[in-house]
Amino acid sequence: MDATEKLRLVEGFALEKGVLKPNRKLFIVKPEDVRKIFESLVEKTGYEGFYLSTITGTDLKDENKVSLDYYIVLLPEEETIVIRTYLPRENPVVESIIDIVPGALAGECETYDLLGVLFRGNPFLKRGFFTPTELAEKNVYPLRKDSGV
Repeated sequence: MDATEKLRLVEGFALEKGVLKPNRKLFIVKPEDVRKIFESLVEKTGYEGFYLSTITGTDLKDENKVSLDYYIVLLPEEETIVIRTYLPRENPVVESIIDIVPGALAGECETYDLLGVLFRGNPFLKRGFFTPTELAEKNVYPLRKDSGV
């Protein structure tokens, strides 16, 4: 499967498409489709057809949502694409992908500890891993814009 076919696979889930600098294709998807995308990539390309580079989360306080970006490198073309989804800020929950892509562990744990996004099905989530203990004990998420940190 070449890059064009991989992009078509991801495009099938996209609500919107765009471009991020530097020339990275962006696909905005429903939260429930994130896991389906990774399942499809593994099924169609195998584990050698892509890798998950990172997961980033952004608090969009004024919009009352959290943005999650999954940076995926398509191989062997080395083209980076971004899968983005939005979660409600008051209950940011998405299905974990660590059973499909074990490399997602660090990104899921960091985003949970610093921003409060719950990755349902990830048994390794805990507070105080990236966040100082005194903040975790007060249930403060440092990357939340109203955290006071």
